[in-house]
Amino acid sequence: MNVMRLTPKRLFVLLFALALFVLSVRETLDPDMWWHLRTGQVIWESGAIPQTDLFSFTVPDHLWVVQQWLTDVLMWLIYQAAGLRGLSVFFALLVMATYLLVFARCAGRPYLAAGVVLLALFAASLPIGVRPQMFNIFFFALFLFLVEGVRQGKFRARAFFWLPPLTALWANMHSGYLSGVALLGVYVFGEGLQILWPWKGEARDGATEVNPRLSLGQVGLLALMMALSMLAALLNPRGIDLVLFPLFTLSSDAIQSHIVEWFSPDFRLVYFQIFAGMMALGLLAFALSRKRPSLTDLLLFLGTAGMGLISARHIPLFTVAAASVIARALLASLEGTRLHAFFTGESSIANRQSSIANLLNGLLLLLALATAVLWTVTRLQNNDQTIASRFPVAAVDYLEESGLAEQPGYNLYEWGGYLIWRGIPVFIDGRTEVYGDAFFLYYLQASEVKENWREPLDDFDVAYVLLKRSHSLGTLLLASGEWQQAYRDDLAQILVPVDGNQ
Repeated sequence: MNVMRLTPKRLFVLLFALALFVLSVRETLDPDMWWHLRTGQVIWESGAIPQTDLFSFTVPDHLWVVQQWLTDVLMWLIYQAAGLRGLSVFFALLVMATYLLVFARCAGRPYLAAGVVLLALFAASLPIGVRPQMFNIFFFALFLFLVEGVRQGKFRARAFFWLPPLTALWANMHSGYLSGVALLGVYVFGEGLQILWPWKGEARDGATEVNPRLSLGQVGLLALMMALSMLAALLNPRGIDLVLFPLFTLSSDAIQSHIVEWFSPDFRLVYFQIFAGMMALGLLAFALSRKRPSLTDLLLFLGTAGMGLISARHIPLFTVAAASVIARALLASLEGTRLHAFFTGESSIANRQSSIANLLNGLLLLLALATAVLWTVTRLQNNDQTIASRFPVAAVDYLEESGLAEQPGYNLYEWGGYLIWRGIPVFIDGRTEVYGDAFFLYYLQASEVKENWREPLDDFDVAYVLLKRSHSLGTLLLASGEWQQAYRDDLAQILVPVDGNQ
């Protein structure tokens, strides 16, 4: 019967899980979601993965490595079964599962760990949404869950055997699988160096425990699994092309210098201030802890923090890797105090429960569950209107009604995915790797009104230009007298050549 009792500690964990879900629900506003859905449909209905571009009229023969093909198919199937709102719920559950994995490996469960994990979720909240990238964060957390499980004595070393097959699955769902292999490398290097060169004085100021460690045999097995994981990534429809795909993104100057999520964080924004706060909390925890952080913990914290400082896209990986490190250091700083028992739920109050209190806790949980469902339904109720406020829904309706949709047009990069979803051939979209750096910069000549800005429009003899209402290119085209406005709404405008100028 004790298992069924809903103690305050158990109730807190369930409410915490609900909070993770609610905080992760997002409208379907990712610009690339649209072409992922269309790609999933193509693969599912044709039974084949495209080898060259299908969606543009500018680079139709370019090589296309569909590196997230399995995620695209899954997204399409979820959409078919539950629509766009179903996708929002699914990815919110995926993010919830990710941070529950992080929570499960944090010291100071449930209260201290929950606080650190909530901070981590807030720091990572900017890129969270209906995006294949969420699988990248999930697998990263799963790798940490397994390796830390062995390191903390929760699992036997044979848990490492899961890593190569998980890498194979990861490589077919997101190109970020290399971050998982790199994570294993950090553990092999940090734990191996700790064995060869012990960190003297690890326990300090009377601390009774030392940091968790892997044995020499476990480090050797992990190194072998890391090597096998690299080979396992080759188990995909495109072989070495898909394995090497992440290197293109990391080496692309055009992507690094023009795609916002690859920029360094702007600490004037609140999201990045939370990231800075989490880094500061970690450094403070190291200073106050009664145990020296292990070499592995330092590498995890500083390495992923450095990645996040270089590119905002990597901040979620920092939050996943650093949460357990910070929680461990914070708990060590409280060792021997009354707060230690409180934050870990080890006090007698946390587990004491009467029948009436158990019933009240159950009712509170049901109320919280109903509130979460109501909140989710309410947030997603206006999903279509929110989409229309971010994507040119009405403008594309006009393109279809006027017949312009069948002709070549110039579109903004961030709207290309939506045009693909509507079945319109695009000038460019978010698949930058398909177009290449040279073409992306060529597109920017017109979009950013640079030197030779007319060239992209003239070379492809475009019949229309689809832009945001106040875009500078639209202003310039209208001022030239060679283009006129065919359509305009609160979000978008469509310009067409004046008769005789096309």
